[in-house]
Amino acid sequence: MLPFLYRPLIGALLLALPAAARAQAPDSAQTETSARSDYAPGEVVTPTGQRVKAYFPNSVNGFEKTIAFYYSHPEVRPFPPAKLISVDKIHTMTVRGNHFETLTRNGKSLHVLAARLVDGPVELFNFAEEKGVPIPIPIPGAMLLPIASIPYTKNHWYLRRNGELTEVKRGQFVEQLRGYLQDQPALVEKVQQHTKYYQYPDMVHIITEYNQHVAAKP
Repeated sequence: MLPFLYRPLIGALLLALPAAARAQAPDSAQTETSARSDYAPGEVVTPTGQRVKAYFPNSVNGFEKTIAFYYSHPEVRPFPPAKLISVDKIHTMTVRGNHFETLTRNGKSLHVLAARLVDGPVELFNFAEEKGVPIPIPIPGAMLLPIASIPYTKNHWYLRRNGELTEVKRGQFVEQLRGYLQDQPALVEKVQQHTKYYQYPDMVHIITEYNQHVAAKP
């Protein structure tokens, strides 16, 4: 019998599941997956505080809009069907010790389940948006036409302090951090001087160092 903890989640959390899938109980044993799998045992907490254990995706890039997950081991035959869940039905997700959170600003969802890369007085979240870059393919006697693409990622860094979320824009990186980290002038100076390891891609290093300085204060 499906534990009481999961029953409300089936109706509110999942998107249009067939009757057979709704009757399927989560795999309570939660056997670990192989290193090659994109999924691992984890737990979701809904906005209403309900919890469900299943096999969820794990990526430092975070997720947008919806994610796929499995109630039973995704590598064991017969392979289970994937389920879909809107990130707006998720408050937090924990997979292999990694913390993800659906970000909100001014009470509105950003529709992003971001990975928290740094915890502390200032939290750092990451969402990497995958894009497609057109590749011009030369055709004799014709113009170059973009008929293929390769993926690349565009990072979105989010800082949160005292519950207030701020997105750090690449073009405003120095200006934003100058104000945000103003109580640590030595750190701000490194950012302003574009010192190695203190640039936009180095947010994990910068915020980790900031939190260490804050924790060291008497």
